[in-house]
Amino acid sequence: MRNIIVALFLVFVTLNAPSVAAPTPAPDPVVASLAKLSGPAFDTAFMRALIPIHEEAVEIAMAATLYADHTQILRWNQVMVERKNAQVRQMLTWLREAGSGPAQRNVGVATPAVKKMRSLRDAALEKAYLPLIAAHLERSAGLARLAAAKAHRAEVRTLAQQIVKVESQEASTLRAWLKAWYP
Repeated sequence: MRNIIVALFLVFVTLNAPSVAAPTPAPDPVVASLAKLSGPAFDTAFMRALIPIHEEAVEIAMAATLYADHTQILRWNQVMVERKNAQVRQMLTWLREAGSGPAQRNVGVATPAVKKMRSLRDAALEKAYLPLIAAHLERSAGLARLAAAKAHRAEVRTLAQQIVKVESQEASTLRAWLKAWYP
């Protein structure tokens, strides 16, 4: 009987507790500016925006690889770096074919996030790296979600669809690792 009363009390408290919604992230200004474009101009702007984001993610992962503890991170980093580098090469080819080029490059650039990863070690590095790179993946997926719907070229839409699928899944995996390893 006591267990039933406790269970009813918990249900009552849960149902009557004020709802605390997670804060909605601020809209990405790049997505907003891309949303205004269409046709080949959209494709070019999308690739010019995504290339430096991909390259920064690679640089962050390379820095984290030096001092991470878990082998899962090291294996995942290798796959992610290879995938993103291949995607960047493909986008550079498409931009060249369109008579354009990247707006910015982050290959070998020590952005603040890269510098932070280089300064951390072991668990402190992983606690900082996992949410950082997950957010990076989510940003790429957000840009790609728009491109999957708006891209002019079928190849760009296909790439965007792959990015949405893979990077959304991977962001969830990384956040699960963080929760499991550092509760």
